[in-house]
Amino acid sequence: MKRSGIYKRTTAALAAVSCMVMVLALTGCGSGDEGSGGTEAYQEYVVGIMDANYLGQYEKYMEITGSAQVEAERIYQANVQAFALKMEEALSVKTEVVSKGVTERFITVAGNIYGQVKYRAVDVVREGDTYTVSLEVEPVDFRETVREPFQTAVDVFNEQAKNGDFDEYTDQEYEEAYGQAVVAALEGGVKEMVYQEKITVKVVLDYDKENNIYLISDEQMEALDDKVVNIAR
Repeated sequence: MKRSGIYKRTTAALAAVSCMVMVLALTGCGSGDEGSGGTEAYQEYVVGIMDANYLGQYEKYMEITGSAQVEAERIYQANVQAFALKMEEALSVKTEVVSKGVTERFITVAGNIYGQVKYRAVDVVREGDTYTVSLEVEPVDFRETVREPFQTAVDVFNEQAKNGDFDEYTDQEYEEAYGQAVVAALEGGVKEMVYQEKITVKVVLDYDKENNIYLISDEQMEALDDKVVNIAR
């Protein structure tokens, strides 16, 4: 197929992408009675959820919630996979067209980015049955982190398109070549994260009186995730 124009994909695509969302709700913290754990238990709960979602570190989450490791691993894998799909969307890689192998490589890159997120619990305040945990977050600036390797990959790909390297490719082969070029650039070029200024995020633990447990709502997790890795800036 003759392709007359340059491949029109640039870093501008990054600006319009919606933020990533968490795919699984996380439940359970324990009793509304502080008891021996004190307010520290609620900080540990929030950090345990963060560690399970971003770092693949499950010990604290399993200890506090009583969850099995297989459940915690499932949460982490689902979260990383969701982020990988958002990265493909942000970088104009057509998930429905490219091979499973390309997406699996994006999942590996997503895990690498997640492994470098920065957060810590700094305070917890109780008001009646409500606990509010304050987190200090240093957001990953996804756009700036991937800008250089992504732009280089696009420039090279566009030059190849101008030279007719893809003239005989089917649409599927063309998208696959683009996907492979982008993910290869990220694999080789995304080694250190670019961070934005530190912010404080407050997480409110919702008390389920009937079951005597504390929960973090899906909406709060989604909002928190938007701040931990800023993919839409």
